[in-house]
Amino acid sequence: MREKRFLHVTIPGWLKWVLGIVIFLIAACLAFGIYLYQVVEDNRTANFEDVKTQVIEQTELNSISKIERFHGENAYYTVYGETENNSDMIIFYPFNGNTSNIIRINQSEIISEQKIRNDWYNRCYDCTLSDIKPGVISNDGDQPVWELTYKNNKNQYVMEYLSLQDGSTIEVVRFNQLFD
Repeated sequence: MREKRFLHVTIPGWLKWVLGIVIFLIAACLAFGIYLYQVVEDNRTANFEDVKTQVIEQTELNSISKIERFHGENAYYTVYGETENNSDMIIFYPFNGNTSNIIRINQSEIISEQKIRNDWYNRCYDCTLSDIKPGVISNDGDQPVWELTYKNNKNQYVMEYLSLQDGSTIEVVRFNQLFD
C-alpha cells in the first residue's frame, strides 16, 4: 500500500502580514465609500420634508408625489403634485424660499416628457441620452424648460433647453472633449 503524502505549503510571515493589511485596506475603503455615499445622499435630500411642508402651505398643491433639485443660474426644488381638483402641477420652489419667485406650471398645459423624448430620438440618431428633466433658466427672467443632457455623434456632451409649452429650442450648450 502506498502512503498518502500531503504537500505542506508554508506561507512566509511577511506575506501573511501584507495580505492582512491589503484586505484590511480594501474593507476600510469599501466601508468609507458606503459611508460617504450615505452622507451625500442624506445631504441632497435633507430639506425635502421642509420643502414639502412649505409648498403645501404656500401653493394650491394638496399632495406631493416627487421632489427633485435643479441647479441652473438659480437653484430650484422641482415639486410634482396634485391640486384639490385632481390637476397635476409642477412647482419650481426656489432654494432661498422666496415665495415671490415660485413658478407654477399645470402639466396639462405643457408638452409631455415622452413627446420630447420621441422628438429627440427622431432628430438625433447616434446620440446617447443621459437625462430629461424640467428646470428653470434665466433668459429674460426665469423661464421653465425641459433640460436634455446627452452625448451627440461628435462625442460632445450637450445640454439642450427646450420650451415646456411647444418644445422649441431655447438654448444649446456643447462641451468638446479635449483628451481621450
